[in-house]
Amino acid sequence: MSLDHRLVMPPHGGIGSPFGSERDFEGYAAYFVERIKGGIQWVGGGPTFVANPMVPGFEPTGVGASGPGVFRSAQFVPRMGQLMDRIHAAGGYGGIQFVQQGAMPSAPSATLSGYADHKIPHPLSLDEVKWLVKEYGESGALAAETGADSIELHANHDDVLQWFLSPLTNRRSDGYGGSFENRRRYVRECVESIRDHVNRPITLGVRLCIDELIDGGYGLDECQKLVAAFTADGTVDYFSLDIGGNWAAVSYIPAGAYAEGEWAPLCGQVKEATDLPVVYVGRVAHPDTAERILAEGHADLVGFVRATMADAEFVTKAVTGRAAEIRPCIGLMECIDRRVIEGLPFACGVNPRAGRDAEVTRMTTTPRSVLVIGGGPAGSELAALAAEQGHHVRLWEREDALGGQLAVAALARMNVRYADWIRWQESRLARLGVDVRLGHEATAPGITAAGADVVAITTGATPRRTDVPGADLACVVTAAQALLGTVALGRRVVVISEDDRAAPLVVAEHLAGAGHEVTVVYRTTAPSPLVGKYTIGAILARLDNAGATLLPVSRLVGVEPGRVHLANAYSNRRFTLDGVDTVVLACGSVPDDSLFHAVKALHPDVHLLGDAFAPRRMVSATRQAWALARLLG
Repeated sequence: MSLDHRLVMPPHGGIGSPFGSERDFEGYAAYFVERIKGGIQWVGGGPTFVANPMVPGFEPTGVGASGPGVFRSAQFVPRMGQLMDRIHAAGGYGGIQFVQQGAMPSAPSATLSGYADHKIPHPLSLDEVKWLVKEYGESGALAAETGADSIELHANHDDVLQWFLSPLTNRRSDGYGGSFENRRRYVRECVESIRDHVNRPITLGVRLCIDELIDGGYGLDECQKLVAAFTADGTVDYFSLDIGGNWAAVSYIPAGAYAEGEWAPLCGQVKEATDLPVVYVGRVAHPDTAERILAEGHADLVGFVRATMADAEFVTKAVTGRAAEIRPCIGLMECIDRRVIEGLPFACGVNPRAGRDAEVTRMTTTPRSVLVIGGGPAGSELAALAAEQGHHVRLWEREDALGGQLAVAALARMNVRYADWIRWQESRLARLGVDVRLGHEATAPGITAAGADVVAITTGATPRRTDVPGADLACVVTAAQALLGTVALGRRVVVISEDDRAAPLVVAEHLAGAGHEVTVVYRTTAPSPLVGKYTIGAILARLDNAGATLLPVSRLVGVEPGRVHLANAYSNRRFTLDGVDTVVLACGSVPDDSLFHAVKALHPDVHLLGDAFAPRRMVSATRQAWALARLLG
């Protein structure tokens, strides 16, 4: 493969499947082709599952579970062949990544790889290992038949290949366990099997973990040894490197709380062990970050996925001097969390078109006057989308700045990047000529007098306050008040979490970081249940490091000066926390839809969206804006 630049899009999942209906395939293919049109030349594709040896009747479960795999599917070669044809026609190169998730059901040993779940896997027999080595080779031949330009072995991210490499998960006493070379043997044989079965030149890479960051796992020095050994074998063409434990504080998809390129210097140390190209992957969202990583010699190529989800034209904008126009990824993690937790289709919180790239939006032939009330994510996104379609758009915002609740959330120290999207949205609206009026309180008569053809009400939501005895005391404040600094907080703070999203934990971490003694009380069996395993570890680690205390399955039943009364959520056992100075209610929000109902009685074409309809993730608000903009025509 001959690349004109060093920015690449590594393999990643969650965007759908090429093996479903024709419509599913069209959407899947359009996603990759759109990013090649936007300047990416090499896309690694999605995870492609290798068959598991299983007894009849066993049902594998979990993210990435796939018993029979997909290589043997009758659809594999035709569908992936079509995908590669489209990628090539767009001027790009396409890859196929080989994946077999650990403990679903297979592993080298009957042990665990991390702390997030406790599924004991099936330990592979020698016959099964031999069968799998052949299966990798024959799957490689099928991958080559599709016209793919590259193959990547997924030897990280809790894959069975990684489990063989790691002393934490490989407890075998045969020729595939124990010594470094024995633990490397299975991956080496899979690589050699692919080379033996593929009868044409093809780029073959291995994706490795720089440091597993878990007790008993391997670290930087062993990754260097792995890279050096595979280089000496002469069977591998490149290495793709990232970092993270198996669903630990640093997961394989680093949360936005981490600095961009935080682990690139470690990648640079591994790079010293090989003369082959090295790809760094791990929280890169801006072109200047990628440029720095390359300039400092930490990698030969920089891979980024979420940045291209946020903006398919990332590379084109970067190389044409329009970096300021790149829609920023702000690390919401909604692209993965909503799919893993809620089973919803892939979507991006800042770019509602991502994953729906086949849905072409055209300029309107009948421009309309659109009035948007509210400048939060739903309102500002609708205003921009409508203007991009050629409508005449006005936006009224009650506050002196755009952003809505996102602007308040951005005050938390883990959320500082949220402000990047708000600033970008402000610039976008200005470029589009949207008439933005800040500090303007909308009323039903005023909206009617404005004479717009279409009115969209995106007035957001108001903080929900609990109605337990004492909730009206001066020592009880909302999370928004705590972040805004409009009230004084005491040293000892209890955060009452009644919100399934990350907000309660983020607020608690912010206050703990500011020097408060924080206790988080939550009613659920796990904190913030809408935050998935890729994300929750980073937040909980920061909370613990800041000295916060978590009190699970407990609900607030009353407040008195200096104390809070609680009850176990299940047994209803009552108990009290003394020495409390301030109670912070992080209890979600309720829709502020009164203006909508007032306007609806006066205007023939009025719409309600965002949190004003129902408070959900940011991706829900921007997706609603996308859907309504398309309906406007």
